[in-house]
Amino acid sequence: MESGLISVDRWRNGSQAYFLTHMHSDHTRGLSGDWSQAPLYCSRTTASLFPSRFPGFDLSLLRVVPLSSWTSLSLRSPSSGSTVRLHFMAIDAHHCPGSVMFLFRGDFGCFLYTGDFRWDADAADDARNTLVDAINESPVDILYLDNTYCNPIYSFPSRQVAANLVADIIASHPSHDIIIAVDSLGKEDLLVHVSRILNIKVSY
Repeated sequence: MESGLISVDRWRNGSQAYFLTHMHSDHTRGLSGDWSQAPLYCSRTTASLFPSRFPGFDLSLLRVVPLSSWTSLSLRSPSSGSTVRLHFMAIDAHHCPGSVMFLFRGDFGCFLYTGDFRWDADAADDARNTLVDAINESPVDILYLDNTYCNPIYSFPSRQVAANLVADIIASHPSHDIIIAVDSLGKEDLLVHVSRILNIKVSY
């Protein structure tokens, strides 16, 4: 894809459209309340976090992208001045609330930008099926993959198993105050699960 068209999780000047996969700080470095380069595309949940995360941000720049359906965008080629038609889809990345992958199609081919994501090979998942169907229809030419934990030495349990283990540990220590470290975004489902399973209140 020609430079000067889009940027994903990068916020320097020079692109005509910007895409944010999720609201973790390592993906928003360079964003601020006075950033105003061009339209910014993200999920509805991510868009809802902007007023608290970036006070003063011009919310009219935000473009909420529906999940699992194609959206089209017309851009201008910086080199030729001709119209470039971009089709893109946001797919749930199962990383933190609002996190998405972006699949891009056009005359340049098919690009997949995963951002941070969680792939559970054993789970029945609408987002995963959407992604598999989309890339079966148009194979990916370039993959931008977050491979932080791709090494086989890492073996993580499913979220459900991990959440049940946390609840079991808390239940086995009834006389203790339990502190779960929460950075800024991403452990909400765990806290709700613990609260429901153990029928206890969670204070934040």
